Amino acid sequence: MTRKLLLFDIDGTLLDTGGAGGASLLDAAEEVLQVSRDDLPPLDLAGATDAGVIKKLFNDAKQTWVAERAQAFHMAYLARLRHRLHDESFDGRLLDGVESLLASLRGHDGFVLGLLTGNLRRGAELKLQRFGIDHHFMDGGFGDDAEHRNDIGPFALQRMIAASGQTFTPEQVIVIGDTPKDIACAHALGARCLAVATGKFGYASLSGLEAWTVLNDLSQTERVMALLQGH
Repeated sequence: MTRKLLLFDIDGTLLDTGGAGGASLLDAAEEVLQVSRDDLPPLDLAGATDAGVIKKLFNDAKQTWVAERAQAFHMAYLARLRHRLHDESFDGRLLDGVESLLASLRGHDGFVLGLLTGNLRRGAELKLQRFGIDHHFMDGGFGDDAEHRNDIGPFALQRMIAASGQTFTPEQVIVIGDTPKDIACAHALGARCLAVATGKFGYASLSGLEAWTVLNDLSQTERVMALLQGH
């Protein structure tokens, strides 16, 4: 049976960490770069990659990016993220319909589920594990792979081919995300994008960007399944 490859974004598409991700990046900036978060410009995380955000933080702190210090930053960020995700004050949530949709997709032979996210691989794992949905995804492309989101798609595709044992034509690949950058990334991969207005960008904003389909959210499981099963 020929299956479709679904590549999911994480933040703003599957879940909302309630600001834990951005706060953890700033925690790491204070720890590693020795700069106050109050002296840094606001983070622009919508559709961004962790690699790109971290490189910009080095620049904003007027410090030279070098691999060794970037690795130290990664480790500090991941430690803080783990702490914040499990702190008693954590108020993140799965977005509407996500749990039902993933369960329906997992039980359907026509789909292979992967990730296409700007999160570092370990950061993605921590977020998905926090909500108990990590087991739904075989593999994917991550923010460790490339600084620019459009360059992550090929990594996701090749890993999913290896994990599933199936090749996928562009017509069989659907990127699911909540930002213009997700739409652009799908186009760069030759794939379609199911855009959802569950993050920073509203329905009208996403509708003007040549996404294959735009939905307000993923709450109507039967409708989403019907769309994904269609041609």
